[in-house]
Amino acid sequence: MVKRAVAVRAKMQNIIQIENLSHNYGSKKIYENLSLNIEEYSVFGVLGKNGVGKSTLINILMGYIKPKSGVCKIFGEDSSTLSPSAKRDIALLFENFITYDFMDIQTIERFFAAFYPKWKREYFYELVDLMGLKYTQKLGTLSFGQKSQVVLGLVFAQDARLLILDDYSMGLDVGYRRLFVDYLKNYIWDSQKNIRKTIILTSHIMGDLVGLIDRMIIVQKGGLVYKESMGYFLEHFKCYKIEKTQNLDSYKFAQCEKYKDFNYIYTFENYEDLEVVECDFESKFLGFVGKY
Repeated sequence: MVKRAVAVRAKMQNIIQIENLSHNYGSKKIYENLSLNIEEYSVFGVLGKNGVGKSTLINILMGYIKPKSGVCKIFGEDSSTLSPSAKRDIALLFENFITYDFMDIQTIERFFAAFYPKWKREYFYELVDLMGLKYTQKLGTLSFGQKSQVVLGLVFAQDARLLILDDYSMGLDVGYRRLFVDYLKNYIWDSQKNIRKTIILTSHIMGDLVGLIDRMIIVQKGGLVYKESMGYFLEHFKCYKIEKTQNLDSYKFAQCEKYKDFNYIYTFENYEDLEVVECDFESKFLGFVGKY
């Protein structure tokens, strides 16, 4: 993890409070008694494979879905009845965003600015300028990656206290993805490396998240949720290499992968008699949730 200095405060405020939240679609359990606090001025990851409930949690946070039971609050308000002032302090990017392709870049900026009192047009044009686009270019002529960056610029320009970015990397090639992550870091941290925004994000590009998110949940099918810091997970979740002829019954592990003459087990347990295999966050994430 990249260490960052955080501004001194008497007490860190929980911007989001979730208590005993449960939700299901028919017989499909999504969450069961989930309790979670997200502190202000943090970068929080909601991770998991497709279909486990990441977007459902965002919909609950925004009040678009009411959970079957439990409490979900943002800024101290029930998420299902957020006041207009609370909604103004939330900037949301959904994975299936909508753009007005008949508008050009400068027109869509002026259009969105009318709805947001704290609008900072410089944030929008900083991101647009990084792509070298003309302001008179229509959105319908942009590539999907360029259009995604324009939409992200519209999100940043709202200057909200809380940003929720649902699969921000969708459709971005490696260059635009790196551009976005670098810009995001500059946007949320001031010149003294103090965090000045709260971010909740989902992504399937695990490598982008190392050094970016502070804490995370990993959502699995059946309502299982793992909560921990990125640093703890990287340090304590290990991969061990075992010969296939060796009995696995005495070992506890989340996943076991078989490759050639060896088994590779992923676990929080310490086994000093086994060989540790170095791996990145993406490999450890798949070792936790499984590849398929």
